[in-house]
Amino acid sequence: MKIKSIFLVLGIVISMLSVAQGPGGQRPNFDPDEMVKRQTDEMVENLGLSDEQAIQVKALNEKYGKKMGEAFQNAGEDRSSMRETMQTIRKEKDAELMDVLTEEQFTKYQDIEKKRREDMRQRRQENRDNPAEKRGRQRGVSPN
Repeated sequence: MKIKSIFLVLGIVISMLSVAQGPGGQRPNFDPDEMVKRQTDEMVENLGLSDEQAIQVKALNEKYGKKMGEAFQNAGEDRSSMRETMQTIRKEKDAELMDVLTEEQFTKYQDIEKKRREDMRQRRQENRDNPAEKRGRQRGVSPN
């Protein structure tokens, strides 16, 4: 009876972990449209975009979000190639944003993006340095 209970609990835990992970290891409930909305809303707030600029920026976020998603899907395990492709896509997006934003807004946008990338690098490094803590956070387990 004890063995059946252990297997039952183990099965439940494995089921919960696989559901929480999402298909293909993706974050659960990832919605590209929601990401575009969030990016656009943040840019409107942080850069003080006009209504017309907000419409143009949303269109660019949709266009380049789709390109980024395709690059990610097509890269497979080749992270180096994916990184280069995404850098190229970011440069293309920045070139188009220069036509939409004022010089001051574009400079502020670049500063925000630079800080965001630095923060992401730091989080990745912390995760590499302490992978057990990362796994605990993903499962909602306190590292203490």
